[in-house]
Amino acid sequence: MLNTDNPDRQKSQNQEKLSISNRAAHDKQYPFLSEFSGLIAGLSTGALEKLLTYQQKMFAKAIWEAENYGGSVEKCKKRLKEIHGSKWYQIVDLKDHMAPIREYQEYVLRLDHKQQWNKHKNSAKLSVISDLE
Repeated sequence: MLNTDNPDRQKSQNQEKLSISNRAAHDKQYPFLSEFSGLIAGLSTGALEKLLTYQQKMFAKAIWEAENYGGSVEKCKKRLKEIHGSKWYQIVDLKDHMAPIREYQEYVLRLDHKQQWNKHKNSAKLSVISDLE
């Protein structure tokens, strides 16, 4: 843990840790993350689901249900009716309050991608071919 009284912090106190806003360094820590995100975003829903393991599907579903009224459209409609009245559908759109599960499936795949890089960062060797002949 960092000592707040120490004005001369050393690198051993994790000064080099990445923060959320350190985008350039994140690209170096997780190579090909933007390419991977673009790849899975361009896939059809059926193809995306084939990439997911059973555990990943269940994890994505659990997160989706936790953030989207237990996955129930009826619960969402009931809550919108409580907030906005009986003509809630004239004020708000249901799709703004219920996110598609696909977003969570992509999120889980990106998490897995990062986890794989964390696990193998010491053994993975990336080489760049400078001149192709």
